Amino acid sequence: MDTSNMNTVTVQCGVDYATVESRVRAFCSEHQNGQILTELVKNDDETGEVIFKAHAVVDGVIRGTGHAMEMRGSSNINKTSHIECAETSAIGRALAFGIGLMPLGAIASYEEVENAKLQQSKIAEHELTLASAVAYISQAFQSAIEEENEEAILEVLNDFKSNTPLKTAVWKTLNVEQAEFMTERAKVVAEAKKAKLAEKVAKNQAYAKEVVEKQKMKNLNG
Repeated sequence: MDTSNMNTVTVQCGVDYATVESRVRAFCSEHQNGQILTELVKNDDETGEVIFKAHAVVDGVIRGTGHAMEMRGSSNINKTSHIECAETSAIGRALAFGIGLMPLGAIASYEEVENAKLQQSKIAEHELTLASAVAYISQAFQSAIEEENEEAILEVLNDFKSNTPLKTAVWKTLNVEQAEFMTERAKVVAEAKKAKLAEKVAKNQAYAKEVVEKQKMKNLNG
């Protein structure tokens, strides 16, 4: 198929990528009775993962199939339109694979390339933020351990709450002695909680016994 009239965008690497819109227009122009069928394969509300499948159909025959996956919140546009982005990318790939709508053999569409670049940028930004947080918190954590400052240790541990990557990264910065201190501390804390629970159970049992005895005395006097 002639792709010379398709709209393309040149990215920094020098490769021309066709937009999905231009691929659809070229397909409809070449195949008057053609169809583009899409199917939502997966839409996980919990993880935000969406998978779309698209078929390029000509004369009732599937000429090309494409799949695409997007994650909710993985980029600015995917915060609200991850379903639409996945469907668009699947259509672009179906037209590229089956109908040959890919300038210079570029299967990915311009939209896919730009979205991937945005996601990579976001990942790099996240990694930089994590590294800064690790550097700051690990220093505070190590100082708290060296000083055996329980209040400061608890403050740092609270910063870990619901942030497993941060906790794992900071924990790796501890030396052997610091790690052993935290291991022993955990044992002491566990024993203290166990003793406190036993004390609470004993008080409850004593109170229950007292209530029973009072009820017995009341019944005898009644």
